[in-house]
Amino acid sequence: MNKQQRTVFGLIALVGAAIFTLFIFPNMTGARDANMLAIFEVDEFAQYPNVIRMLTPGDTPYLTLRNFLIYLHYFYGYPFYFFSALAILPVKLLLGSGWEQHTVAIVTVLRQMINVFPMLLAAGLLVYIQTGFRSVWRSLGLFVLLMSVPVVTVNNQWWHPDSLVFIFIALTFFFLDRDNLRFGRNFLLAAVACGLATGTKHLGLFFGLAIPVYLVWGVVGKHITWKRGLGMAAAFVGVMVAAVIASNPLLLLPMERAEIIATQKWQFEQTSVGIILANKNPYFQWGVYPEDFRVHYGELFFVGLALAALVIGMIRPQKRVLHVMILAWAIPFVYTVTNMGTQRTHYLLPVMLPIFSTLVNWFPERPQPGRTGWRAWLWRWAPWLAGALILVQFAIFLRTDARVYTSQLTREQDSPSIVFYDKLEEAVFTPLKERKLVIYRDWHIYVPEATAGRVEMNWDFPNYAYIDDLNPDLILLERENLLLFSKPETVQEAVDPGDMQLIHEFYADAQADRLPGYHLLLSDSFGSVFVKDALYQQYFAGQ
Repeated sequence: MNKQQRTVFGLIALVGAAIFTLFIFPNMTGARDANMLAIFEVDEFAQYPNVIRMLTPGDTPYLTLRNFLIYLHYFYGYPFYFFSALAILPVKLLLGSGWEQHTVAIVTVLRQMINVFPMLLAAGLLVYIQTGFRSVWRSLGLFVLLMSVPVVTVNNQWWHPDSLVFIFIALTFFFLDRDNLRFGRNFLLAAVACGLATGTKHLGLFFGLAIPVYLVWGVVGKHITWKRGLGMAAAFVGVMVAAVIASNPLLLLPMERAEIIATQKWQFEQTSVGIILANKNPYFQWGVYPEDFRVHYGELFFVGLALAALVIGMIRPQKRVLHVMILAWAIPFVYTVTNMGTQRTHYLLPVMLPIFSTLVNWFPERPQPGRTGWRAWLWRWAPWLAGALILVQFAIFLRTDARVYTSQLTREQDSPSIVFYDKLEEAVFTPLKERKLVIYRDWHIYVPEATAGRVEMNWDFPNYAYIDDLNPDLILLERENLLLFSKPETVQEAVDPGDMQLIHEFYADAQADRLPGYHLLLSDSFGSVFVKDALYQQYFAGQ
């Protein structure tokens, strides 16, 4: 790097450090204990015990190593759990015995190091790819804009693999850009990064159009021969597969490999059709601009401006290959994600941020040569118009970011689930404090770990067979679930109507307060509490 590039890098690092620090405060919330994670981010709740187990010593060195390698939660690849365990290892070493009880410290580190930090790196890498850090205002302005996109702010406030996989995607673009149709070491390094993206969360597979386009471009443009092109295609696939296996060593063990494949197949079916209710509607429909997409990615004029900048990048020769790669990456990604049964706006983050990075094309480093007449006038004024529109969107982004950030800071105080628990503690748990209770709770109902003898949750939702087997003293059901699953039409809309029929029967009886052996003790706009008849008669009947 020359002096100018080092200056830009230093400024971006300084701003990045400030952003990193800013997110520590909201990321310390919502984690008083492991059960609280389910209130705000149920994925965190599912992931958390597995990463703790990885750092739990076994009775022998072999069992300790086995705990670290066999992470059990095969919805995501091993890189996510490996880097997560690595991130919190200093916490364990610092806190010593009983370290796993410090949930706030552990979860804060996970959110910061697995989401915020990789996102900062990925955004900085996209800026470098587009600007080369040659211009202070272009580079710093683009970095701040990318980090202000509300989906980034939301994604920075939980612990999930999205940022980690995004850095691998950004690295794939980085190495392809450096290779620039030379098909050398950087092309194979792009295969490594693509393999890591695949091994973490499948997303490297969406380069399935971009890499063939890149290879064909190299052959047609006479950068390589057809024979060498076929050889480099085979090399890319081979290196990519090797990176997937190296980053997921459990694929070499038959039993674990079968479990991983079965879990991934089930997850694919869920995302394709829907998790609970079937969804056959595409995310984007003609004449409708989705509200959640507008909030998280910007107004239609802003997205249109970014797409136009992508086209400009494909027209100009300097970075044409990069911009064609971004488009070839985006086409299969957007088509697949927007037609899945499970639709969440953060799924589109890895494709929208590279597209937004092309906005610098509206602001060339130097005047475009060979332009006269109306074209010269257009390109003289286009940056001013584009800049004004970007500033308008930036102001909207900041307002949304502030709302998201402040709501995260106060989410424990504002949580209806915690308010509901406070009612339970006074009206239910205090009279029963001498008893070791078995409790069933729906996903988002908060019950601290120390409150009862045993607290259970069912990812597939309860039915009578499950409740009879568990035989809970208390049943805590969310009002939202009571309303949804008690409706007969929910059965027809379900992914599995047979299973949903059993769930419907249970929730319909609960909604009507006719659960056999249980009495409705307390109910409000968030949830309902059912207590065993014997306990009701002993502790509450006289109230």
